[in-house]
Amino acid sequence: MKRMIAGMLGTLVLVLAGRAQAAACAMPAQAMQVAVPGHPFAAVSSADGCWVFVSLVQGTRQGAVAVLHNENGKFRLDHTVSLPEPVFGESISPDGQLLAVAERDGASVFDVAGLESAQGKPLLGELRDSEGRQAVYTLVSRDGRLLFVSQERAHAISVFDLAKARGNGFRSAALIGRIPVAAGPVGLAQSPDGRWLYATSEAAPPGAGLPAICKPEEAAQRMHPPGLLFRIDVDKAAQEPRRAVAGVVTAGCNPVRVAVAPSGGQVWVSARGSNALLEFQASDLLADSGKSGYASFAIGASPVGVAVRPDGKQVWVALSARFGNATAGQLAGLSLADGKPGTLMKAPAAGFPREVSFLPDGRSLIATLYEDERVEVVPTPL
Repeated sequence: MKRMIAGMLGTLVLVLAGRAQAAACAMPAQAMQVAVPGHPFAAVSSADGCWVFVSLVQGTRQGAVAVLHNENGKFRLDHTVSLPEPVFGESISPDGQLLAVAERDGASVFDVAGLESAQGKPLLGELRDSEGRQAVYTLVSRDGRLLFVSQERAHAISVFDLAKARGNGFRSAALIGRIPVAAGPVGLAQSPDGRWLYATSEAAPPGAGLPAICKPEEAAQRMHPPGLLFRIDVDKAAQEPRRAVAGVVTAGCNPVRVAVAPSGGQVWVSARGSNALLEFQASDLLADSGKSGYASFAIGASPVGVAVRPDGKQVWVALSARFGNATAGQLAGLSLADGKPGTLMKAPAAGFPREVSFLPDGRSLIATLYEDERVEVVPTPL
């Protein structure tokens, strides 16, 4: 009971903090795009909505963080911070002070105020895992003490003691350990109470005994088993990462991203190989009932990024069309009237839309258009 009350209070504090800082800068009244100097992977906003940080892939061996400034409801490229490696998924700490960006075998951590000012050296330090391979996604825990990094080619999620690294100026190793999962771990999301981490893996291991029912997305690949959704105990991950997995269910073909409803009641997964958006009931996942069922919505071609609007009324995905027409793509959303998926909404977003997230106003959706080298902001319907 104490833990439940503490979790509720923690969630309330985060909500109130978000409301207090939101709307410091006006949001675009109409859809707009901003060109960036590279292929944008992810985009996240500062707590006040005045800045957006975009991770860039520049060729095969370089990267950058592009810093966009919001001036009177219009975003423009302010400056970039060059990096020696391509960078991918991003996460901002709950206090809004740190930005963690996935690269190589771990993450680079930046001072948000330093990124905004364009002065000095905003890079605070690097968190590395010598056994990591292709770090692709990051997530700072809701209490700010841990950093999770999904290692796409290592079949694992690295767990770092972010609070320790922050306290000693990133001068010493902060790796706690690794959570073993399955092939192609990418998406990470945390429950509102901070207790659970949800993570996707694109395909179950051969030893799981699942049939190879998923078609290859590329010509060189073979039929493979469905992917998995893992439920991970965050407290245990901080102590015994190898024993932190609390449950796992099948999640369609090539699940790549996950998002949790603000209420915590639903867990949404983009199943890229199934061309579907999957809805899991958190109560089934938490009850260890053995149920692996989910509602499946034929949302469009190769969905990748997924985000639930902060008011819980809509869920949006980036339809990448990744393995079809490279210039195609779209944003698609489902209304969630009375908590049930309803009307399908769409917005143009050509050029491999990859990630989506909501700006602090709770209505404006930001998407990265990877092939077009642009970032798009779209006001979602009321």
